[in-house]
Amino acid sequence: MTSTIVNRLRQNSECLAPLIMLEAADTIERLTIERDKARRELCQEIFTNGGLRPSEYARHRCWDCYQEDGK
Repeated sequence: MTSTIVNRLRQNSECLAPLIMLEAADTIERLTIERDKARRELCQEIFTNGGLRPSEYARHRCWDCYQEDGK
């Protein structure tokens, strides 16, 4: 899907740029949500197996998946 968006950006940059930019932004937001969910699942698994608390493990990996604002 990402390559489709990239191709559309390149082929139609003048007439579709606003639409493509919104689509790209939506895709980036969705992927970020999915990534953070997967990271939190891994952090929980580490904790379940005797490791660091989830937020500590995330901080150790420099992940921001527990920050509410996503920044």
